[in-house]
This record gives sequence, C-alpha cells and structure tokens, in this order.
Amino acid sequence: MAAKRKYKCLKAKRKYKYTKRIKKIVFRKKPLCKRRLSMWCLLNRRKQNLQAAIDQQALQAAIQEVKSEMKAELDKWCEMQRSLSQPGIQGISGPQGIQGIPGARGERGIDGSEGPPGIQGEIGPQGIQGEIGPQGIQGEIGPQGPPGPVVIPEVTVSPATNRYFYQPETDLDLTMSVTIPASFFTNDLGAPVADFSALDPNSFNNLYINGILQPGNSYDVNPTSLLFPAQSTIIYAGTPIVLEAVQLTANVTV
Repeated sequence: MAAKRKYKCLKAKRKYKYTKRIKKIVFRKKPLCKRRLSMWCLLNRRKQNLQAAIDQQALQAAIQEVKSEMKAELDKWCEMQRSLSQPGIQGISGPQGIQGIPGARGERGIDGSEGPPGIQGEIGPQGIQGEIGPQGIQGEIGPQGPPGPVVIPEVTVSPATNRYFYQPETDLDLTMSVTIPASFFTNDLGAPVADFSALDPNSFNNLYINGILQPGNSYDVNPTSLLFPAQSTIIYAGTPIVLEAVQLTANVTV
C-alpha cells in the first residue's frame, strides 16, 4: 500500500511538472506558442473541411437513395395504372349526388339556320308619327272638272280716314332733304301721335301743304317720319302740313 501511495505521488508530481512546463512554454516562449496556435488552427480548419466533405458525400448518397426509392415507387405506380387501365365489370350505379354549383356561362355558339316563320302576332299600338319627309315631284295636271255654280259675292268697302297736322315753327329749306318725325304731328283731336299707325298695305295717303294736294313724287312717308327729298322750294313757318291716310276695309258676303 505504501508503494502504491508513493507511485501516485510521483505520478501527480510528474503531471504537475508537465503542466508547469506547458505553462512555461505558453507564457514565456511566446514565438513557439504562436506557431503552435497557427498549426492548431490549420489542423482545425482541415478537420472542418474534411467533415464538410464527409457530410456532402453523405448528403449525395442520401439523395441518390431517395431518387432510387422514388423511381421504384413510380415504376410500381405505373404498373398499377397499367393494370387498372383494363376495364373491369361495371359495378352497380350509386345514388345521384347533390347538384353542384352551376359553372360560368360559356361563349355563344354559331347561329343555326333560320327556322320557318311563326304565326303572325297581334298588331301592336301605333307608334309616334315621324317627321314629314321631303315633298315629292309634282305630278301631271289632271283634267279640268266641270264648272261649278257661279256665285257673285257682295263686296262692301269701308274707308277709314286718319289725318295728321303739323305747322313748322321755322322755314323749311327743301333745297336739301328734310325729315319730319311723326311725333311732331297731332291727330284730329289735337293730341300728339307716336307714329303714323294708319299706314298699312290696305291704305293710301295724301299730303296737303297749305291746303294744296302735293304730287306723290314730292314726298315719302313711312310709319315713323315724313321725308321731303331735295327740291327747289321753301315751306315757310306756320304753313299747315296735313297728311291724310285712308284705310280701306273690304267685307265680302256670299
């Protein structure tokens, strides 16, 4: 027992001496430690690369094994399909299932040939009258009909006379044209007028200057004024100028 204890002590001392020697090498001999460290890193890197290569080879082998299994399964499935492709005895029809949701409406097909006309329906209500079309070419004149009974109507003409009066306050030199507005005149009642309203296509007029009837080319009259064209005469102040307009109204009695 004593010998064993002594051996253990010597072994422990040797281990302590070895550890002390490593510490001396690591802490005192720095160049040697760096060299060993770099060698250790290089060995560790090679070990990692070797382990990666081993893992890559294992992965490739696993992939190849999976491919082989998939190919075998595919061959087996193909064989089953070939065996099932041969029609067997038709079984009993099962009950009809629930109708599914209708699909989307398809495109319209080509129109078929026109069928025979059907029975004519009832006449619908008359539509709105359209616009009047252009007038057609006038046709030939037809034969004259027999003369009708001669009717001589009774025509009654009723004249209505309107007179307008004016006396100029200054002389009117007619060597140049002179226009007298209608508002300067008065009617039979002595009231001023706005225009010569009695002038229309169914009337005629006369002009009197100082009671003398004037020729038609010596004056011109319209509903708003009386015009004297240029002529070699003078109308003196205070000379009465009277415009007479006679309207004719015809009454026809059959």
